[in-house]
Amino acid sequence: MNNKIFHCALLAGVAGASLTTPAQAQEAREQNEHRQVDFDIAAQDLDGALSDFASQSQVDLVYSPDLVAGKDSPGVAGRYSVPAGLKIVLKGTGLSYTEVSAEVFALRMADGTGKGSSADAAMTPFGGRITDFATDAPLPGARLTIPGTELETVSDQDGRFYFPAIPATAEVLVVEYLGEATREVAIPRDAATRRNFAAAVGVAENNLVVRGYRSSLQRALNQQMNASNNATIVSADLLGSFPAENVSEALRRVPGVAFGRSADTGEGTNITVRGFSSEAINIQLNGIELQGTGFERTIDLSGFLAENISQITIHKSLLPSMESNGSGGLVEIETKSGLDYGDFQASLGFEGEANFDRDYGEEWQANGTIAKRLTDNFGIAATVQFRKTDRRNYNADINSTLPAVLPDGYNYLFYVPASQQFPFDEGIDDRLITGVSILRRDRKVEDLTASINAAWEIGANTKLRFDAQRIQQNSELYSSRTTGSFLTTGVNDMPIPELDGETRRRTVLRALRPNLALNTIDQTYTQDTLSLRGQTRLDNWKFDYKAGYARATTKSDNYNVSALGNSNAALADLIDAATAVTNPDGTGNPRYVDGGFVTLANGLPLLSLTQLGYDLLNASDQYNLTTASRTGTNSPTESYTLEGDIRYAPTGSFLQYIAFGGKYDRSSRKSQDDLFASTTTGSLASLESYSRIFGTDTSIDYFGGDLFNNADLADIGAGGYVYPFLSRAGLEQLFGTLSSLTQDDPNTPFNEERFTYKNNSDLDPITDSDAQTPAETVEEKLAAYVEGKLEFGRFDVSGGVRMERFTRSGTTLTAPSVRTEDNLEIPRDVFIGANLVRFETTGGTQTTFTPSLLLNYRPAENIVARFHYNRTTVNPDFRLIRRSRAVYVDLRDSQNRVTIREANPDLRPTTTDNFEFDLSYYFEDSPGILRAGFFYKNVQNNFTNVFFQDGDDSSVRDDVVAYFGDLATQFPEIVAFDADTAFLRNRPENGEGGKIYGFEAEVIRQLDFLPGFLSDFGILGNVTYTAADFPTLLSGRNDDGTLDQFTFDRALKDQSAWVYNASLNYQRGGFEGRLIYTYQDASPEAFEVHGLDTIVPSYSTLDLRLNYHLPTSFADVTFYLQGDDLLRDPTDGDLRSATSSMFNESGANFLFPDNYQFNGGRTITVGARISF
Repeated sequence: MNNKIFHCALLAGVAGASLTTPAQAQEAREQNEHRQVDFDIAAQDLDGALSDFASQSQVDLVYSPDLVAGKDSPGVAGRYSVPAGLKIVLKGTGLSYTEVSAEVFALRMADGTGKGSSADAAMTPFGGRITDFATDAPLPGARLTIPGTELETVSDQDGRFYFPAIPATAEVLVVEYLGEATREVAIPRDAATRRNFAAAVGVAENNLVVRGYRSSLQRALNQQMNASNNATIVSADLLGSFPAENVSEALRRVPGVAFGRSADTGEGTNITVRGFSSEAINIQLNGIELQGTGFERTIDLSGFLAENISQITIHKSLLPSMESNGSGGLVEIETKSGLDYGDFQASLGFEGEANFDRDYGEEWQANGTIAKRLTDNFGIAATVQFRKTDRRNYNADINSTLPAVLPDGYNYLFYVPASQQFPFDEGIDDRLITGVSILRRDRKVEDLTASINAAWEIGANTKLRFDAQRIQQNSELYSSRTTGSFLTTGVNDMPIPELDGETRRRTVLRALRPNLALNTIDQTYTQDTLSLRGQTRLDNWKFDYKAGYARATTKSDNYNVSALGNSNAALADLIDAATAVTNPDGTGNPRYVDGGFVTLANGLPLLSLTQLGYDLLNASDQYNLTTASRTGTNSPTESYTLEGDIRYAPTGSFLQYIAFGGKYDRSSRKSQDDLFASTTTGSLASLESYSRIFGTDTSIDYFGGDLFNNADLADIGAGGYVYPFLSRAGLEQLFGTLSSLTQDDPNTPFNEERFTYKNNSDLDPITDSDAQTPAETVEEKLAAYVEGKLEFGRFDVSGGVRMERFTRSGTTLTAPSVRTEDNLEIPRDVFIGANLVRFETTGGTQTTFTPSLLLNYRPAENIVARFHYNRTTVNPDFRLIRRSRAVYVDLRDSQNRVTIREANPDLRPTTTDNFEFDLSYYFEDSPGILRAGFFYKNVQNNFTNVFFQDGDDSSVRDDVVAYFGDLATQFPEIVAFDADTAFLRNRPENGEGGKIYGFEAEVIRQLDFLPGFLSDFGILGNVTYTAADFPTLLSGRNDDGTLDQFTFDRALKDQSAWVYNASLNYQRGGFEGRLIYTYQDASPEAFEVHGLDTIVPSYSTLDLRLNYHLPTSFADVTFYLQGDDLLRDPTDGDLRSATSSMFNESGANFLFPDNYQFNGGRTITVGARISF
């Protein structure tokens, strides 16, 4: 029979068929459940739909014509089993069926099941996993509903969903997923199958799997749309589609995010979110908060390579179940689990990168993954990624006197009142460049990321996941610095031509005095993270539990060498007459007021010398070794975490869930030396040192020819300019020779004792002030929260409150310093005997409550309006809470001040009340979004911009007298204060707070509505504007000359006003390409009371990435080509720092470059990846 349908003439046969034994019926059902059919049946009258169904499924349908008369069918499209497809065809008709045999189905009224009304009322749990039909990858963020009920849920990051109870008679699950047609999936009748159900969504068109950027974007946007809070999600393939060296560089393409760059390399190391610096951002890996090292909370993301990352979520509004100590946001990095790779996957990848100018070095990278599902519910994966970098770059630091001419009546800028802003005089608006340091940096870096990820789904109710990851970076950094500089002098009463001869104090060039330095850093950074997470569901209850351990360590061994050039005051013979500028002083003698440097076409200033001047600059016998030392760091940090969450989700209620949770976290960090210094910040204390004995000179020629060389600066656009550099090749010989120059040999005619040697590595910090002083900080956090979610029609409200109790303690060495009125220094032994030199532990406890109220309105399934409020916190910098307490008494007439410098362990966390409104429209036909959002942050207890400034404190006198106690009786000169003695306290305090506000806008759209090949293009664009009004405390002089503190409204450090991205992508077949332009506005770095602020200038890049995916019979192969920073030539300097008026209200408009960096300009990367 062609139509495969029996009508009422065969009803007798049906009656006979209904006598089929239960065993036969079970066998028929099993056969049909396993047989999959591709259906394509349009919505139409039911009789026609059944005819199409019988034809496409090759089964017989038995029914009476009267049974289907007047009924319509919604049709079915997609790949389903025969029973599942038939259920969808019959949806809404009131009909059901009986499987007579493997090839015969009899239709009947749905109430004719024979099970009775009690079956209709019965409820059963229903859960499982939603996956991609083509790739078997989990689909997070899918919206799932049961027709005819109010039941609705969203799949989690693993694609899993759970209904505590659905009607036993429920037959269809509706799956909505952006970029896919809505699917209706048949629900199995068996209760056991319902507990661990699997459904696939999507189709493979023309046997070509849609993958890469589009599928990754689809995953991300589905999760964003259905999330309760405002979050930006970057899935793995989307992360890889952005041209980037590491995670932080990829994340700068995300709205609301800017990135911080390494001072050494120019690569991205950390991020800022909505005006808050990296210190205010909580970063977690697999649910475990990552730890910085030393005194920094900032997490360096440069070592995070993207091989095994599943997705990164940036939470901009927070729920009580999330960490509150992230006013800049919570960043969650999730790696792939052992069950995310399918049955088996192995992959290998390799890439190489180099600049167009090969003198800047190269980089290569290799990675591999192997994953296996050992059973249906247990899988394990191992990933390793290795990157080796061999690079050279340059920095040019510009030293200057600004201003060169001081205001009338002042000899030092320090005494100029804060009411006067630069430029102080019309016509005096420039600076005097006094030196330029050229630093040549060679770095060899090996980055290793390795992980093991295991996942175990224990039955239908419990899943466990274990993740272990190590990030290790071994780096060798060799920095050779040549400073071409002039000694200067301040000349009083000098006529100033620019001021019509008015006399002022002017800084002039006095003598050429170059110097050389060599610094080597051998550093190892490791970060280990262990995470064990689990989830158990028992009917309407869900239990989440987590335990974790994290350890980070930075160790370094460093060498430092300095050589000072001979001073030469014959400037007329040394400075090129073509650039020299002289003015007569008050006695008529010519003074060099400018012209010691010439500015090249790329903005770089270099010495402007005669041939004699360059000969002296490059002569090795003109430099004498002054110091050589070894330093080291060792800063371990470790933390332990325990966390649990109990969540109850009632059935059929406007209350979606109520949750209670708690967390305990303990972290400790130690420092080998409590200097708050690192290899890039401050000055480290020496472990060993050689210092020149005054009056003795030892030319660097004495240490062999390998220590000194000359190099042309053509790499930085200064071809023909030759500068000297110290070389690491002669370092070993230098230290070997120095050991013979610490004492005289009586058998030689000259004195070998030219250097003093000191070994500080084994000194006792109590008895010797030159010893390293170890320090430790311990933080304990106890958190508890309550959270719930209500749903009223198109509205849903999530919120609650979180309590966090922080207990902090710091152990540091405290020691006083006293210099009497007669300029006598009290010996340290005196204070040791009085027990005033000792290790002290100070601590404090703070409790915060952070409420959240997140209201979402969804007028349509693809439109979300968010009105969110939540409170967050920022923990104090360790320099504010752990600094050692010190008492300084200096009673000399020139000083006559007493200062207490101390930490403040009771410093309260900064609290931020965050308000935002966000409106998002998600395109349904293809993955895309149109979004605009506004945010406002009210910050209280601010300490971000509170500098360490001395402030008058009348209690200091009493504190100091009590501190010395009986010792003051024995040595009364210690406290011999007079009426003019100034008493100061240097203690960080909470500030007044401030405001941050701005907006974000974003569009992502596939242009598939355009004709022809244009439909394969897509666009991505976003813009973020951030402004701030913050009281910043600065120290300066008031108009009567008294030292005072002033409050200015300034932006936050590291805050860029404008950040935007514009991208065009193209995808067709196996080819995918993306061109993206990124701009980041300037940001403030430090403020100065006269408006001479230090800024980080704006930065922009144009980058390109091309991928081609080639499927083969044995593997999938992807080739890619990437170009970075395409607009920058090798000789174009990247301006990294400047002095500017950009962030103050003085009305001036100036920008003086302070630091250029040359990283080689545009780079090219070529790579391939093969997956089995």
